[in-house]
Parts: sequence; C-alpha cells; structure tokens
Amino acid sequence: MGQNSFIFNINKCVGCNACVVGCSIENGTKIPLNWRVVNSANLIKHPDLPVFHYSLACNHCEEAPCMNNCPALAYSRDEKTGAVIHHAEACIGCKYCTWACPYDAPKFNPETRIVEKCNFCVDRINEGEKPACTVACPVGALDFGQPVLNKENYIQPGFVNTGIKPSIQLIPLRDNSKQTKTLGSEKTTYTQKIDFEQLPSKIQVRKEWTLLLFTLIAALLIGILPFSFNIRRFTSQEEILFVGMGILAMFLSSFHLGKKLRAWRSILNLKKSWLSREIFSFSGFIFFVALYFYLGIEWLAWSAMAMGVLSLISIDMVYKLTYRKDKLIFHSAMVWLTGLLIFGLAIQSDFLIAMTLTAKITLYSARKYQLKRFSFLSILRLSGLIGLIVYWAISPFDIPVWLYLLLGLGELIDRAEFYHEIEIITPKSGLGKS
Repeated sequence: MGQNSFIFNINKCVGCNACVVGCSIENGTKIPLNWRVVNSANLIKHPDLPVFHYSLACNHCEEAPCMNNCPALAYSRDEKTGAVIHHAEACIGCKYCTWACPYDAPKFNPETRIVEKCNFCVDRINEGEKPACTVACPVGALDFGQPVLNKENYIQPGFVNTGIKPSIQLIPLRDNSKQTKTLGSEKTTYTQKIDFEQLPSKIQVRKEWTLLLFTLIAALLIGILPFSFNIRRFTSQEEILFVGMGILAMFLSSFHLGKKLRAWRSILNLKKSWLSREIFSFSGFIFFVALYFYLGIEWLAWSAMAMGVLSLISIDMVYKLTYRKDKLIFHSAMVWLTGLLIFGLAIQSDFLIAMTLTAKITLYSARKYQLKRFSFLSILRLSGLIGLIVYWAISPFDIPVWLYLLLGLGELIDRAEFYHEIEIITPKSGLGKS
C-alpha cells in the first residue's frame, strides 16, 4: 500500500465538471472560486488534435511549496491522512502560496481576504469515505486510494511536474494520443499554441505597484546608507527623511496583505520562506539605522548594512518561484544589482560604478534581444545607464541632477518590465507548453 492519493485516468475524463460541483456542494464554495478545476487541452477544438482534460485540486504534495513558502505558517500536514491543511485564522492573505503552487490549488478569496484550498475531504477520509469530488465523477476518471505512486507517469503532456511529489496517481494517455499530428502536408506540423499574453496572470504591474516601489526604495536606502559614514554624516532632517522613507516602504509592502492586522505573523517562517526573511531583514535594517542615527555607534551602522544586504538578497529570492520569459539567470532589474550601483555611487567607487553599469546595460540589452521587444521606454532606460557611465568617465563629481532623475526613471521602467515579463507556473501554462 502507498499513500493517500487521488487517482486520475486522463483517458476517461470527459470534462463534465461533475467533480467540481461535488467539491463545491461538500465545501460550500461559491463559483467562480472552485477548489477543484478542470483544465482542458486543445482549447481551439481542432478535430485532428487530441482532446484531454486534467481535473486538479490540491495534490497534497510531499514537498508542498505552499507550506514551505508561507511566511505566516498558515499550513500544516495532517499526519494521519497526509493532507496539507490551510488554517484560515493564521493566514495573512499575502497570496505568496498562490505563486508557489504549480497546480493553482490555493485560491485567494476577495470576500474573506484570505486564501482557501482543498482539504482532501479529511473528515470523510477519517470516516472511511472517499473525497466528494471522486464520488461525484460519473465516468470513473477520478478516484481515491492508496496506490504506490508511479512518478514516471507524471511525465504527461500538459501535467506540471516540478519534482514536489504530488499525491496523485496518473493513468497515462494512450500512446496514440501522444502522437504528433501532421496537417496539410508532411512538411507542415501543427502544434497547439496558447497566447500567454491572454492568459490571466497572477503577477501584474497594476496590482503589484506597491511592491515595485518597495523594492526600489529598499535598494535606494540600503545603497545610500554608506554615504552617511563614508562621506559625511547625514543632517538630522536627512536622517528623519531616511527613516521615514523606510517606514513608507514597509507601509507600501503591506498593501498586498489581505489581513494587515496579522502582518506580525509574516516573520514566523524564517527557516524556509524567503518572504519571511525579506520582511524580517528589511525591518531589522530600519531598526538598526534608526538606532545608529540616534546613538551614533559604528557597529549599529554595520549591523544595519548586514541586514540590508540580506534584505536585497531576500527580495530577489522571493521571485525565484516565477518563470522568466527571457530565461536569463540574471536580470538588469534585480535589486541587489541596483543596490550595488547606488552603493558605488555613494562611496564614489569607479570600479563598482563601471561594473554595475556595464552589467545592467548588457543584461537589459540581452533581454530585449531575446524577447524581441524594444520601445521608446527601452531607449529611456538605456539612456540613463549610458549617460551616467559617459558622464562619470568625463567628470565624476559633476553629474547633473537630471541625469540621476533619468537613471531613476530607467530603474522604474526596468522593474515594471520585470513584473510584466515574469509568470507563475500553472496547469494552464503547462497545457500551453505541451
């Protein structure tokens, strides 16, 4: 015997959504917030292409990314059934688990402002019954049992396999359903393509603009702090402005929380969640900076810088869950690189300035080349970088204010493009690549 798992026969599913209805009735969910969703291949309904469906809810993965990445420890595993349980009273509504799950299992409820998901019908399992969705399936495509999972069957067209050991046994497609279809002539092969620009995205600039500003303010403050103890001490007004901007950044970052009064829970998962580490380290940065400004003790400044470096690393690592369309390892808008540029400007290091500007120009150009996207905004972005490196080479201590403003605008454009170009892995995106 294996572990409690869903058993899904891809060949039998007719996409009738009876499993979705069964789940909704059992758990009292409201359309369109369904815990179980049927995702279909061949959305264009071409008669010469295979038609198949995936009925997916939470797969209660052995290495559940929702549980590992949740900053508030709002998930736990039921040891008896293996179910990954979401605790509504602990959820802060940050939606980070919805980024982490490749099966789109956690759903953000805009009415309750928290996440909810399939609970494996754990009460039914404990009573010796099967989950409601499996009972509702009229064709026997969806079932429940304790099979010994065959992970080789996860390699199916359209099924997202990221190595997190989902508790689902797939009955694979028949061989003739996997064959490439040729239409018109032997030289013309038709493959289904989905326009990813038209798919609903979980990360959008218009929704994440507060996070965009938070990341840029964090890079600015962390990069410029060394100026205070390397060039000259900030005035009291500048110190108040500095700390005020830090508090503003933290306030902006809280905008995407569904339950803001529970924000304190966001630092509970320092062991596994990069989001927890980001929030903790940036808060620590502002705390040590404020103490340094007030007491003037040097070790407080160095403590602040250490927390700042950790904060920049954490901010970039938060987005490691996403899929980049350019597929480059590094990105010109990564905050650690922006922070390093500002740091170089703050301490007036020719080496750091030349290195970071060259890296940003190279990475930005490479991305635009790969994506085949170059616009007026791209010209503005590159103008600030190239203009600064030229001015610095000619007259490093006489940089005009307008050039710094152009550089700042370029960083804003680059970061906005970063949010526009990243995607979250979902069953729909998996079907699009099949």
